[in-house]
Amino acid sequence: MSTYRFQGRTAVITGGGGDIAGHIATRLHERGMNLVLADKNGRAARELQARLDNLRVHVFEGDLTQRDEMECLLREVEENFGVLDVLINNMAITKVDRFHERAPESIEEEIAINMVAPLVLSRLAVPYLLKGDDPRIITTTSLGGIQPLRETPIYAATKFGLRGAMLSFALDEDLHGIKVSCVLPTATDTYMLRQEALEGGSVLNFIDEPQSPSVVADQFVKHLEKPCLERYPKASDSWLTRLAMLLPNLMPRILPFFEKKGRRGMAKYVASLRRQGLLVEVDGKLYQRQRLYLDKPEMEQELEKS
Repeated sequence: MSTYRFQGRTAVITGGGGDIAGHIATRLHERGMNLVLADKNGRAARELQARLDNLRVHVFEGDLTQRDEMECLLREVEENFGVLDVLINNMAITKVDRFHERAPESIEEEIAINMVAPLVLSRLAVPYLLKGDDPRIITTTSLGGIQPLRETPIYAATKFGLRGAMLSFALDEDLHGIKVSCVLPTATDTYMLRQEALEGGSVLNFIDEPQSPSVVADQFVKHLEKPCLERYPKASDSWLTRLAMLLPNLMPRILPFFEKKGRRGMAKYVASLRRQGLLVEVDGKLYQRQRLYLDKPEMEQELEKS
């Protein structure tokens, strides 16, 4: 039985309109926690808020790569709920352009969102967290923070860096008094992964069928109930990844075998999305229905009329 008191505590979830965040929010809400869903995509966060309880769920719409927005978020948490108990760093993006072809601005943006923002927000949150009696920071990193991904090198770089920083922060708990943990998912069936599949992202994500976001969300609850440094939602993938990185010089020989299997898996995954009606084809290009309003707002309106 859990000794952690969920009832009445407050958690901030960044990337709060995303698929993993939705499952985390649902679990914490069911256990009586107050939630602040922070996301640049306010529409997605408000849709989640509507499915939960408006009285205990607050939406913060803002760009958390900006320090003044982070400070505004933390003030709103305090104004609405009094104390910040748990910070869940879950915001991230990925781009599939190869490193030698990417615009420098694109590299800077991905690093800012995936690594710099979570670290700065965590630092700014420290005095707010220390007002509570059991402060926690839980960060979504990735198995991409252990294994390089040739199609998404900046994503891998940010997850390597974020994982290293959070582990280092966690080891200093005796000085700062905050329990710091990471969750390292493998490929998860989310909007971001589906977009990777459409744009030709890392084929290693599709060696096996992607896991459900609900499986990942379970690890956040487990971290609160029984904190540790890291949790891996899919143990088999985590062991394989860590084993492979013991001999990194063999990767050029090993990768082609796994990538061949991954390409077949990616094709099957995209085909399954089409069968489920999750994709829309516009002028020969596939888009996700879930967030069509981001890329093709005029198309979304046409679909609503039909």
